[in-house]
Amino acid sequence: MKIKITRITADIVDIPLKRSHQFSAAKIDAKPFLILQMETNEGVIGIGEGTTPGIWWGGESVETMKLVIDQYFSPLLYDEDPRQIERILGRMDRQVFGNEFAKATVEMALYDIVGKLAGVPVYQLFGGQYYEKLPTRWALAIGKVEEDVEEAKVKMEGNVHHQFKMKAGNLPTAEDADRAIKVAEKLKGLTTVGVDPNGSWDELTTRKWMDRLYKAGIAFLEQPLPKWDIDGLARLKEMKKVPIMADESASTLSEVDQLIKREAVDIISLKVHKSGGMSRVKKIAAMAEAAGVPCFGGTSLESSIGTTAALHVYSTIPNLTEGCELFGPIWLADDIVDQPLKLSGGHIFLPEESGLGVTISQEKLNKYRRKNVMSAGGTQ
Repeated sequence: MKIKITRITADIVDIPLKRSHQFSAAKIDAKPFLILQMETNEGVIGIGEGTTPGIWWGGESVETMKLVIDQYFSPLLYDEDPRQIERILGRMDRQVFGNEFAKATVEMALYDIVGKLAGVPVYQLFGGQYYEKLPTRWALAIGKVEEDVEEAKVKMEGNVHHQFKMKAGNLPTAEDADRAIKVAEKLKGLTTVGVDPNGSWDELTTRKWMDRLYKAGIAFLEQPLPKWDIDGLARLKEMKKVPIMADESASTLSEVDQLIKREAVDIISLKVHKSGGMSRVKKIAAMAEAAGVPCFGGTSLESSIGTTAALHVYSTIPNLTEGCELFGPIWLADDIVDQPLKLSGGHIFLPEESGLGVTISQEKLNKYRRKNVMSAGGTQ
């Protein structure tokens, strides 16, 4: 009997956070997720998750993802063989420009189905584990020096996290840099701290502060300049002070190709959602490996579903030498799965069950499901 997709459902849920989180453009107290369930005629259900830091980050939100999946991708998916992932991705690309977060959500569910059909964890579909566990950085995002320092010390004392990065970009560049230096200096000798302004700093001010950032021991600057400013990133890299990491500038294969050709970055931050799925993350990592560029395992702040998907592919990448930041499940006040991922000793561990290895808690899904969702025709 031919295996085919027969049912697709997409629900938006809103899960509260343990504490407020300050991005460069927004402060949040709860995190929205799109939970996708895709069923085959044999009763195998694949799970996918879509989420973003916010629509300000890459132009997508859980609401846009639901619209695109419901109205554009679902008609392409019904009666298709879920094992033909590359063909399905190609069809989605031909029919819908961009919308990489939505595409990644669909691909995640497809790989979950294929892993379950084969009886193997998804990481086996990407060549098997290179790492059994990954060191995980925690994001210091309270926004105040003393409170960020205290949070880092509590995490270290509790043997939960031993490396950190600061969210920045909510202040003018000079004030932001000064705050980052004060935090790094107070933690110097205890841990390492990176800084992520989400593309909000200006080049001139960053250059003026680079020596002081370097002397404070800042581990890296993640996307200090806007996504489009590749030349500016290259000039910061040429200073040979704090390593420059690309995130927003390194979303697609073509973008990474340009970064490598122009020698614009020291590190590539990988993310499943921004690149349109796990398979494309694997390709981007291979491009970086060929150029001798190390990778970092980024996050879109997923629950255990999306975090597991990222972990499956990250664990197969030899040049993912800079660790990861897959802290989403313990950042949330609750989770949407029956058994959340295991994090301990500053590391995150993979589940060994077939597929993604996670199961949705229907009780939690019902509890956090958004009741009023805007569709193309109005409120549902």
